[in-house]
Amino acid sequence: MHQKNIYDSAIIGGGVAGLALAVLMAQAGRKVILFEKENYPFNKVCGEYISNESINFLRRLGLDLTGYDLPPMNQLLLSSVSGIAIKRNLSIGGVGFSRSRLDYLLCEQALACGAEVRTKTKVKTVEFENDVFKLSFDGEQITARTVGGAYGKNSNIDAQLGRIVRARRDQDLFIAVKHHISLPSYNRTHVELHNFDGGYCGLSSIEDNRVNMSYITKAENLRKCENKIAELERRVLAKNPFLKRIINEAKFELEKPLVISHLHFGLKTAVDAHMLMLGDAAGNIAPLSGNGISMALRSASIAARVSGAFLDRRTSRNAMERSFESEYKKAFTARIRYARMVHKTFGKPFLNDLSFCFLKIFPFMIDLTQAQIHGTEF
Repeated sequence: MHQKNIYDSAIIGGGVAGLALAVLMAQAGRKVILFEKENYPFNKVCGEYISNESINFLRRLGLDLTGYDLPPMNQLLLSSVSGIAIKRNLSIGGVGFSRSRLDYLLCEQALACGAEVRTKTKVKTVEFENDVFKLSFDGEQITARTVGGAYGKNSNIDAQLGRIVRARRDQDLFIAVKHHISLPSYNRTHVELHNFDGGYCGLSSIEDNRVNMSYITKAENLRKCENKIAELERRVLAKNPFLKRIINEAKFELEKPLVISHLHFGLKTAVDAHMLMLGDAAGNIAPLSGNGISMALRSASIAARVSGAFLDRRTSRNAMERSFESEYKKAFTARIRYARMVHKTFGKPFLNDLSFCFLKIFPFMIDLTQAQIHGTEF
């Protein structure tokens, strides 16, 4: 049983991982508070593809996506920098759903289950003392027995903990860009991944007949294009014939593209200062690692399970942290390692085209790669 003035769980960050953890903890009767610096609904840079590995988990959270006319995506279309194309079955498959709506629905479910949600609120400090956490924000302070860090990459909490991961060289810095587009010719059963010099672009359909178009590229590409996204797309992405057609035919729906700059995919620890780190806060959502949304949801599932054992006094804090780290590594380490290896061949014209020539001869290698970077149902 929770004490009256102490939260069982405080969650910093209201993305997929944080909201899923809030729902799970509230469903279990815990006293939960979640902090999110924005107001729902809001857009964020994300691929917006949800692998079937997590669909039943979403149903257990209380979200059923069957009413949104989401076509099942079961085909994978790949193209190299020069436009060499390969089409394969998508091993697990999935659906597309916008993050703004997904996060909003998860927030509504968290509230319905009894969680307290503080939006437009940024946690300034977290201190651990006498086996509890003290979190300060907006001139207030609360106490919690467990804390989940689900705040994404390089927040002020990371700075406080000395967890900011710096790129060792400029070549390791990336930017991520997201568009919502209208493209009537797009095959909604496809997930597409198109390479270009210094990056790659993913496309998948979402609700309301829109398509998510997101890409990652080296930051130096943008600098060479006068830091103008439109120039980057015209001069760099459009050299791939598939992307050229998409850019020319698409109607861009967002007022302006969403951009994350100074992006670096460094590894972080799953537990820091006794906080359990989820999703991007643990550095576990790397490029080409399969499906970031499902990885975030799975991390919440692990955190809820080990936190519950601690809160019920079935295990110690140290045992909870060891269990979380162990399960985290088992779920994600091999997946990320393999994704990083594949990532090295993407966006490099000669190596990328050479890889695609090889894959045209041995296409089953794509299926093996898919198996390595996707998880099983949880």
